[in-house]
Amino acid sequence: MDMEEIRALRHTLHGCPERSGQEARTRAVLTDFLTRRTTLELHPCGAGFYAAHREPDGARPPLALRADYDALALPGGGAAHLCGHDGHAAALCAAALSVQGEQLGRDAFFLFQPAEETGTGAPGCLELFEREQVAQIYGAHNLPGLPLGQMVTRPGTFACASRGVTLSFLGRPTHAAYPEHGLSPAPAVGRLLCALPGLSDPARFGGMTLCTVIGAEMGERAFGTAAAQAEVWLTLRAERDEDLELLFTGLLRLAQSLATECGLAFDHQVQDVFPATVNDPACAQRVLELCGGSLLDAPMRWSEDFGHYLRRRPGAFFGIGAGEGCPPLHTQDYQYPDALLEPTAAAFRALLLG
Repeated sequence: MDMEEIRALRHTLHGCPERSGQEARTRAVLTDFLTRRTTLELHPCGAGFYAAHREPDGARPPLALRADYDALALPGGGAAHLCGHDGHAAALCAAALSVQGEQLGRDAFFLFQPAEETGTGAPGCLELFEREQVAQIYGAHNLPGLPLGQMVTRPGTFACASRGVTLSFLGRPTHAAYPEHGLSPAPAVGRLLCALPGLSDPARFGGMTLCTVIGAEMGERAFGTAAAQAEVWLTLRAERDEDLELLFTGLLRLAQSLATECGLAFDHQVQDVFPATVNDPACAQRVLELCGGSLLDAPMRWSEDFGHYLRRRPGAFFGIGAGEGCPPLHTQDYQYPDALLEPTAAAFRALLLG
């Protein structure tokens, strides 16, 4: 395995960032790289693809390894690799190259997934489990703030469930001089925002829960007309899927009650839905033993659509330190460190060989 080639691949991917659902060029770069350098079978899978290493006499359970490859959408309309998915995909390519011509004693599948940032990529790739006999699945994410190459995981929840929610309130417009003739959403929205901290009170749940205000919009800058419609944007987050459902149900009940009391029409939408990423205890222990990992005390607060896979097969998701001085994920100064490619590929390889 030539790590210089892998670093060059990572830089190529970094130079062609594509938003979730629009990763045509990224996919082409990855499939071309694997086609030229391996004899692995390449198959479409959802909007992504997987590479298959098959052994006719494999005695051990087949494993799948997954990497994402979409970039982060930018407010201005572009995209940038500010989460390290370029590094994840390059490291998985390195792991695939490392088994070229080897006998592992098992079939191995390298799953390359789009659209992780929006939570829409993994559901389409679940067809891997219908096509192939996969006993376990593993994935990893780089973690700025931890020493470079340090592996961490935990049994149970590794990353939280989350859901974006848009609450819409519609009243009746009126002239600003006669507010009593209209129906303003302002009282309902104000009371809702004040009630949110109590709604996500940890004492009501079995694990960590959060209800974060992303933004709100009401009326428009037209000083002769009183506001008649409003939206509130929230992200709900919980350590356990059942707590997220409880929080979501309570939020809708509260919002509907306030809307009814104020005579408003009410509606809602959900987006960016992520289940909790819940590791199988035995698979998490396997990561700790084979990859030299350490135990993570608490779940990561962010979300990861790898949880869809873990609902279908046992497996584990783990973190790999990107360096204590590495800028945080999703910030403009972040860039996946090339020095992390080799330890990530080595961790994937250890899971295949162990």
